[in-house]
Amino acid sequence: MRLDRVVIGMRLDRVVIFGLFILIGITSCKSQKKEIENGEIKTKVFEVDTVSLIRNPGMGWTIYDDAHDQVADAKEYWIKQDTIAKKYASVLYLRWRWSEMEPEEGKYAWEYDENFKSLVQGALDRNLRLAFRVYVSGQDNVSQTTPEFVFDQGAKFYMEKGGDGEVKSPYPDDPIFQEKFKNFIQAFAKEFDNPLQVDYIDGYNLGWWGEGHHLRFIDEENREKTFKWIIDLYGNTFKNVPLVITVDSEIGHDLELIHAINGQGYAVRRDGYASTWMPEAQKDLLRGLFPKSFVVAECCYWQDRSIESVNKIERVYNWDSWADYYKQVVNEALETHANYLDLRENVESVRWTRDANLEVHRFIKKGGYRIAPTQISYALKNDKLTIKHLWKNFGVGVVPNNNRRWNYKFKTNFILLDKDDTIVAKWIDENAEPSQWINNEVFEYTTEFDTKNILNGNYKLAVAIIDATQSEINQLKLATKNTELIQNKYTFIGNLNIEE
Repeated sequence: MRLDRVVIGMRLDRVVIFGLFILIGITSCKSQKKEIENGEIKTKVFEVDTVSLIRNPGMGWTIYDDAHDQVADAKEYWIKQDTIAKKYASVLYLRWRWSEMEPEEGKYAWEYDENFKSLVQGALDRNLRLAFRVYVSGQDNVSQTTPEFVFDQGAKFYMEKGGDGEVKSPYPDDPIFQEKFKNFIQAFAKEFDNPLQVDYIDGYNLGWWGEGHHLRFIDEENREKTFKWIIDLYGNTFKNVPLVITVDSEIGHDLELIHAINGQGYAVRRDGYASTWMPEAQKDLLRGLFPKSFVVAECCYWQDRSIESVNKIERVYNWDSWADYYKQVVNEALETHANYLDLRENVESVRWTRDANLEVHRFIKKGGYRIAPTQISYALKNDKLTIKHLWKNFGVGVVPNNNRRWNYKFKTNFILLDKDDTIVAKWIDENAEPSQWINNEVFEYTTEFDTKNILNGNYKLAVAIIDATQSEINQLKLATKNTELIQNKYTFIGNLNIEE
């Protein structure tokens, strides 16, 4: 039995209890039974679900509407993506132009655009959460990404190559652009700074494709000042939903660390997995930020190209099939501890699930986090309930409870319920912190709770990881199987008899 870390929840002042839990450890190692009783000691050994799709916040396969071309028609989109969304995905990622999020000043898509609202509602109806990137640069975009009213009011611009010719793009250090974009972001956050529906927001998005490339300024001396401005704009406006930045961009990783990752608590993403555009040094960078930051992974945007044409572009690689390519994508995602990976739009999602279905399931099994108690033992003596609990993360990612905007909101709760499944007591072990549970280590805690004010009787003991800011609304699903769920949410541990 490997115990890599031991955290004592509360000091045990009774030698007899200490002795009982030594016995628990010995008994648990020797017995093959699911539940073991030895006097007042009970132990529950949990079966772990290592394969099912678990739609916990902060992780998962992502489908896109990437509106670099025309925005998707919601009805057609959900007809095409319905099965894939239900079987594999956890997040709908909307990458839309600012010009379509706010085509007229103060007229927002979430209020007036029925197609936008249908895309969002379609995700929520399928138990998907949301993520967003808002384009302001027009490079390679089918139409202008910044609303015309911004330029009408005097914002300076330059021309970039759009999908149908040249389009205007704003200088991000222009004060009129900054004023209008600030107004938009404040309205955007008012609507979508909701962690029950939104997993993350891309909080930078300048430059080509919103990835921070080929930046242009009215005055180059404004480069760092402008970067800090937009990072702080998102960071000071979104209080509850995690923000991410495309890491190691043109602005430089030192500034990303100072202003975004350390300064505003951003997580990181990298676009271009399994390509020459993502060198080993960037993979090392991502690994070095783990587990402080969760990682959003995205492969290249190949659309409907053949694998032969991709090989000609890449040159370094020579994949025999799309299955080979996707295997490398998943390998790199797992090696860099990715919480998210992209099935993207329908042409790619069909190809992923048809040609590399094993790889899709491999990321479901190992990507992100998959947490479960492996064993919980408990003993009651002298009005003190002592619980020893062991946890393990079977995924390669992190429970992003340590993200600044989640702010350690998920707590390990033990729940006592009566015969009618009414909650009698609820206790938190503050030491059992989910963001510390790293892949394949075992985390053990022992804690003690007072039962002297609980009436005599027979009770059920259960466990759950609950969002303290939302109480019963938001919980992390535990990767257990063949286990009773009380009220369809609390994982049953065992019975507890309280008597004088």
